[in-house]
Amino acid sequence: MICDKCGSTLPQDAKFCGSCGAKTLSDSFENSAPNPAPPPPSYAAPAATATRQNVAPPPPSYTAPPYSTSSDPLSIKEYVIMFLLMCVPILNIVLLIMWSFGNTVVNVNKRNFARAALIFCAISIVVSLIFGSVIFRALFSIFGTRYYY
Repeated sequence: MICDKCGSTLPQDAKFCGSCGAKTLSDSFENSAPNPAPPPPSYAAPAATATRQNVAPPPPSYTAPPYSTSSDPLSIKEYVIMFLLMCVPILNIVLLIMWSFGNTVVNVNKRNFARAALIFCAISIVVSLIFGSVIFRALFSIFGTRYYY
């Protein structure tokens, strides 16, 4: 016998699916027939060998994440302070790295700004090296080996 809900195989005398807990068709056919007279009440102690069915636990409930203030927009004052700090030569690189990849909770806008500034700095350095080497080679080819005595 196969479960209609989850498709797992069941023994022939099963009334519930062991995987999903759904009633089987044979159980619903038995219940559709009218029941004869109820049996007389039993006063004996229940059997101690009751079997426990393997029923999957209910899925965990969804809880909304707590509201975070790290996504609030930055004020103009904070941007001005950030730009002023970027004018200090060594401090700017240290702060950009801390804001980009630090373990502290940093505003999302500040973190994205710092990452963009680091990318811009890297691109600027590469372009400067390329143009510098081109200019150096041009000047060396013009003034390189000519000596006037």
